[in-house]
Amino acid sequence: MHVTSITFAYPHADGSVRADLARRLLSGSTVDGSFVLSTCLRTEVVVAGDDDRLDETLEQVFGGPVPVGEGIRRRGEHAVRHLFRVAAGLESPILGELEVLTQFRQALVAAEDAGRIEGLFVKLLETAVSTGRQARDLLPGSPHDSMAAVAAQVVGGHDRVVVLGSGIMATAVVMGLGSLPAPPEILVVARSPEKVSIEGVEVWPFDRAAEALAGYPAAVSATSAKRRPVDDDEMATLLSRRSEPLTLVDMAMPPDFAPPEGAPVEYVDIDDLARMAHRRPRSEEADAMVDAAAAEAYRGVVDHQAVGPVIGGLVHRSDTLVDEIVERFGGRLGDEADRPVVRQAVHTALRTLLADPISYLRSAERADDAADVIAEAFGLDDG
Repeated sequence: MHVTSITFAYPHADGSVRADLARRLLSGSTVDGSFVLSTCLRTEVVVAGDDDRLDETLEQVFGGPVPVGEGIRRRGEHAVRHLFRVAAGLESPILGELEVLTQFRQALVAAEDAGRIEGLFVKLLETAVSTGRQARDLLPGSPHDSMAAVAAQVVGGHDRVVVLGSGIMATAVVMGLGSLPAPPEILVVARSPEKVSIEGVEVWPFDRAAEALAGYPAAVSATSAKRRPVDDDEMATLLSRRSEPLTLVDMAMPPDFAPPEGAPVEYVDIDDLARMAHRRPRSEEADAMVDAAAAEAYRGVVDHQAVGPVIGGLVHRSDTLVDEIVERFGGRLGDEADRPVVRQAVHTALRTLLADPISYLRSAERADDAADVIAEAFGLDDG
């Protein structure tokens, strides 16, 4: 199994490129053998295949050509290491950001439930998630431990804040606002208000989004909507009628808003937040642990391809010999009840003989041609 990936992420990929990909992804198709992670700051596409397979997948997922020059392509162990670092939050503006791990895990579950990924690919992604959890225990604490917390800081000086959305990021923003020394009054505008239950937080349906933006001094938008919460004309009208500027933090990708130039609004998009984010001190221990886990996981993929068939052949040859030997000498037994004992003795002897070759094949120190040499020595390459 080859592993190939491409990354469109802040700051390498411009926000307009990421917005276009996110918009096309919302209406795009899914492809077997692919894993797609789309967040406000990155789009990752990973395939169990080579470069040609990745290019085909990109065409299908986004419904046409993509600006691959804006992305970073990785192959083999480099692709796996990057995947593990993304899950661990080591590639986020705030190291160890928890929301990206949650989004990674949800994307994995969705792909697995849809039957798009299986076998070694699933195991690799699951290992990335478990490694991501472990990495966070090695990172120093920080009061600004997520992009949501940074967004809460931006609007936290206002006495009232509206949060558009009720997903992972929107909920994290609400929690961040509630954790401020002087929490503001919070209004959540959600598509399914009946599903939102947060103590002390008022909830409105989405058809009142314009009303909320017209009346509140600050807003944070963190939806995953296919269309804007308020259309551009209505947004321009409500802004023109405001007596004070609106502080608007737009965490959505593609963005939920495009305020007209000169409008009374302090507009902060997700890239602005990323620039504001205070990075935690880097943890060499976390870096080393994640990189080592990725290398081991990749080794497992390579081993399964190069070594797995040889080990399977050795075990199969051993079992076949057990049957042949017991059949050949079983008739000489004085008591047929002794046959299971003979079988077990032969089985144990052969497995003991194979233990060292199998252990060597599984070790990281084995020679590159070890699988071929052992296969030839035991006659596994003769058909």
